[in-house]
Amino acid sequence: MNEYQQKYIDLKKAYELSEGSASSVQALYEYKDYLEGQDNKDAKWVLVDVCETLELYKTAYETLRPLSARGDKKTLKRLGRLHGLQGQGDRYALYRPKGGKEQERQEELLATLPFFRYHPNPLATGAFLETEEPVACSCCGEHTKIYYGGPFYSVEEVERLCPECIASGRAAEAFDGEFQDEASLDEGVDGPEKLDELIHRTPGYQGWQQEYWRAHCGDYCAFVGYVRCRDLKQMGIVEEVLDDGLWEEWGGNPEEFLESLDGGSVQGYLFQCLHCGKHLLWADCD
Repeated sequence: MNEYQQKYIDLKKAYELSEGSASSVQALYEYKDYLEGQDNKDAKWVLVDVCETLELYKTAYETLRPLSARGDKKTLKRLGRLHGLQGQGDRYALYRPKGGKEQERQEELLATLPFFRYHPNPLATGAFLETEEPVACSCCGEHTKIYYGGPFYSVEEVERLCPECIASGRAAEAFDGEFQDEASLDEGVDGPEKLDELIHRTPGYQGWQQEYWRAHCGDYCAFVGYVRCRDLKQMGIVEEVLDDGLWEEWGGNPEEFLESLDGGSVQGYLFQCLHCGKHLLWADCD
């Protein structure tokens, strides 16, 4: 056992004993950041383990692939399993507490992009994808390393859109499209300009069924990301989420429903009010 493996074992044990506390998850993420900076094969093998624990399956797959050797059946079997999981990307991974190199990198990158108040971090949610080789925007034709990978409702099939064409409304106008179904929104929002901004100039999110956008304090909320019950507990907002009139419409036991948000058949989508800061949830099934 090398030093990298021992450190990982200690961190994983602390994570399990604390039942996924925010500090233990942050420690795993910080160790991931450290391992990514090591030019050492032993470190890369342990990086795969750390990414699997964090359920960063895409990163785990991409890290393991160059390490795999022909004839190594055990590793190839693991690679095949990760290949089946990596299609969902890293967006369903353990929620990362604030801080760390990745957040710093994202903040620096976000500062170069248009700001979307109803979807403030489309990089973290996976709505915007990064690529090493520039790709052409389907709207303006300009090449970009960051493009939209979420839903876009239009007659014409649109493959890639740059952030600028979304923010300006050019993409929605050019293809007569919408990023969010106008019929799948909370009521109680006054002002057509807010609706226009949400459906024509805001990146959407990828739901298992029809996406739905929450509203509060007379305005649409900001989409925070994909969550499971463990994420809500880690963030300390379970009671806040339960304090929502939506549960009366859904019926049943809301506590039991939250426990079912395990990433298997039920997925949660977290929103936050732009005015009072309250968190609200939406969920659907596969």
